[in-house]
Amino acid sequence: MRLYSYIIMRILMIVPTLFGLTFIVFILSRAGGPNVVISAYINPHIPYALQKAQLMREFHLNGPLWVQYLYYLSGLLHGDWGYTKTGVYSGPVTGAIAVFLPNTIQLSIAAFVITAIVGIPLGTISGYKKDSFTDQVTRIIAFIGISLPIFWLAQMLSLAFATNTVSPYLNVLPLDGTVNPFLLTNLNWVSSQGLSSPTHVMLIDSIIHGDLPVFFSALSHLVLPATTLAFTTIAPILRYMRASVAEVLNQDFVRIGRSKGLPEKLVIKRYIRRNALLPVMTIMGLVFAGLLAGVVVIEALFDYPGMGYWAVQSLINYNTGGIMGVTLVFGLILVFTNLVVDIIYAFLDPRIRTGE
Repeated sequence: MRLYSYIIMRILMIVPTLFGLTFIVFILSRAGGPNVVISAYINPHIPYALQKAQLMREFHLNGPLWVQYLYYLSGLLHGDWGYTKTGVYSGPVTGAIAVFLPNTIQLSIAAFVITAIVGIPLGTISGYKKDSFTDQVTRIIAFIGISLPIFWLAQMLSLAFATNTVSPYLNVLPLDGTVNPFLLTNLNWVSSQGLSSPTHVMLIDSIIHGDLPVFFSALSHLVLPATTLAFTTIAPILRYMRASVAEVLNQDFVRIGRSKGLPEKLVIKRYIRRNALLPVMTIMGLVFAGLLAGVVVIEALFDYPGMGYWAVQSLINYNTGGIMGVTLVFGLILVFTNLVVDIIYAFLDPRIRTGE
């Protein structure tokens, strides 16, 4: 099977997945009954009975469930994802996503990069030096990463590097937020809601506009939450990479590379690590899913205004629109992340698309 045929087949396969995702989100949004669905739209200054009758008609809540689902799908396709009313944002769900999603993407990518930079080299060393002292140390690191509760680790890192509790010399990082708000005063490329232009990602936009103080402030605000989030996902990457490298070491092409007289560093880079990365690619989507799960806790602990922080605020305020919006966005990200991983894996290993 050609690569483009495989890509088309994989894209077609996600269509029923997307329908299943939207249906699950729809059922969850209706689980609390019609009063919960319309609660975010109620104006306390207008008689409740009058509003309820109008909203019931507007959302077709008197009709069969399948009719409601069709209208729900139509609303999604037309950008009507509902309404959210919380202390951090009140307005259309799509507007809240525009505000909070860029921060979550920024945090997740930073944590993912840290995970790859640390986990892959440590896993390579651990697998190459299997059962050595170095291997034992890296396995202990992986065990600690799996065992430590993420909220406890966040508190410990905050006390160490954002307060004077351990040492005033270590108090070098900000504790909450995404950037020092005083630096954003009178900047024409930042809106009143804190959205930066043109990408809505503060780190990138500050570089585009040549504002180094904002860039370094945004970077410093990212260190603690990204490091905490990454620490929990380094362990699975390290363990899978270790097992993959240990298996590749016994392959014939490694012995052939060594027989050519190539330096051992080149053998590791060209023959061992490159081939060991192939099976690890399959769990990258799961690792990213782990980041999305952890981001809710991390953003809440560090008051980092992303999708997870908004989700917690929506839960506190019993806001169905916000909860369902976060659920749908995270589901879409996971589906398309796995699609990209499958395509990359098929590109790297032709056996996947040929069925061998």
